[in-house]
Amino acid sequence: MRAQGFTLLEILVALTITAIVLTSVYGVFATLSSAKEELESDAEIFHQARVLFDRMAREIRSVYYHPARESIFQGGEGEERQDFLELTTRATSPTLPRAAGISRVRYEVRPDPDDREGPPQLVRREESLLPGAAAAGMEHRLAAGIRTFRLRFFDGIEWRDAWSAGDGLGLPQMVELFLEIEAQGRSRTFLTAVEVPRIEP
Repeated sequence: MRAQGFTLLEILVALTITAIVLTSVYGVFATLSSAKEELESDAEIFHQARVLFDRMAREIRSVYYHPARESIFQGGEGEERQDFLELTTRATSPTLPRAAGISRVRYEVRPDPDDREGPPQLVRREESLLPGAAAAGMEHRLAAGIRTFRLRFFDGIEWRDAWSAGDGLGLPQMVELFLEIEAQGRSRTFLTAVEVPRIEP
């Protein structure tokens, strides 16, 4: 009796089918893995934007301004063709040496000293305005990968690209914040508006 077996053609067909199935399975897993990485990257960017907006909004809503006292509220285009925001606020940082009273806070975008060719970083500087608090300021890098930081100010009639309360404008009614953040080769844009409380001088 002749032994039964597979012909070379049958083996080649089986191998081809197996290779096609394995390639398809690998493609599905690669797609899922790529989608997972994109979701994680987006989640990181969205979290970063939410934290930044929450912090700036809290300080804007706690703004302190009086034309006859040491106070400030200004913003617009600064260095590196990026905007800046500088204000005096009652929302002081708990890590400040004199974490009470009123602080002068400035947000601005600067090149990353560790990567001059990469996207710049958002820097926050805070100093206490309490008497005897000289040299008590602190500066922190809040976020890297900031492609764009833009501000607009609403005066009740129109939006302005720059603002200085010291020019007789007082405080704007609203501040619009725009961020473009890049992480892991992906960028996202975020926009919000913060209402500025009315302060009687």
